[in-house]
Amino acid sequence: MVQDPPTDDRSYTVVSEMNDHGGMTVVESSTNSTYQVVEYGSDELRSKLASRDVGDTVSIALDRAGVRANVWRATHAESVALAA
Repeated sequence: MVQDPPTDDRSYTVVSEMNDHGGMTVVESSTNSTYQVVEYGSDELRSKLASRDVGDTVSIALDRAGVRANVWRATHAESVALAA
């Protein structure tokens, strides 16, 4: 059974950049859970996430986008600044 992620912003690492169909894969940093993001709360949010590279860390709020698969909708995102 797939567990729902918290709907508040959590830290995720991009493991697959956004493809031509708008899908991207992220991993939740503290649990190592993988999420396929396929929908976005706005065009601006989609563009923001499309500019992220593999290995980048972002803070994202996710909601389930479907009922039968591991697909998610990003509703909010912020870049995470990593300390040097």
